[in-house]
Amino acid sequence: MHDIAVSAPASFIAASLPVVESARLMSGSREIVIQHAGQSYRLRVTRANKLILTK
Repeated sequence: MHDIAVSAPASFIAASLPVVESARLMSGSREIVIQHAGQSYRLRVTRANKLILTK
C-alpha cells in the first residue's frame, strides 16, 4: 500500500500567519532593502506589479 500525505489547505495555513500588506512595507517606494541575519536583500515591485526578492 502507498501512504498518501495529506496537508492542510493553503487558506488554513495562511490564516494562522501574520499578514503584512506590501504597500505598508514599501511605504510608497518601488524598492526597499531588507536586513536579515547580517545580509541585505532587495525587495522590488516590477512594472507588472509583481514582487522580486534578490540578494
